Amino acid sequence: MRADRVTQRSTDVRARIIEAAGEVFAESGFGGATVDEIARRAGVNKAMLYYHVGDKAELFAAAVTSNVQRIRAAVETAVARSRGPRARLRAIPRAFAAAAGERPYLPQLMLREIAAGGANLPGAAIAEIAGVMRLTATTLADGARDGSFRRVNPFVTHLMLVGALMFMANALRLKERFANLLPFPAGQPGDLEALSDAMVAIALDGIAVKKA
Repeated sequence: MRADRVTQRSTDVRARIIEAAGEVFAESGFGGATVDEIARRAGVNKAMLYYHVGDKAELFAAAVTSNVQRIRAAVETAVARSRGPRARLRAIPRAFAAAAGERPYLPQLMLREIAAGGANLPGAAIAEIAGVMRLTATTLADGARDGSFRRVNPFVTHLMLVGALMFMANALRLKERFANLLPFPAGQPGDLEALSDAMVAIALDGIAVKKA
């Protein structure tokens, strides 16, 4: 077998293992997840799993880091394509929403780790998350300079937008159970990207009526 084919096969196996790990850690948390279940779901034996990725801690690190790297790349692309601070601020949670659409387990994975205080987050993942937070901070600073925004705490704003979006992604599973109990008006946003836009609209324009 040619060396490039061997390399591609190894890359594919590693990617499959990491995806399986992300799903299992999202469902069971770090403490409840098992290497056996990850190997079973990835369709490999444990020897291959350890060879391509590593032990449970390394599996978790790879699963989280690969996802936050994708998110950062998506956010950077979305911000670069957006004109003006308002459009850029809208693009940041929308990029998260798109990532969650591609990997539905992602919000649950991230919220589990946030609930644990980030105890298992590897340094590489922290660095990627910090990179996304810097994009939010830069967008807010640019908006404050051109008069689009008042000056606000960038850390709080980022957590408010992204953290709320991750929560909403999980809460969408309960949507049908709430439907007959809460008097929501017609035309409610039905997907995560629409929810993201609605959330940013509230953040940008507020809910208080401006007095004349």
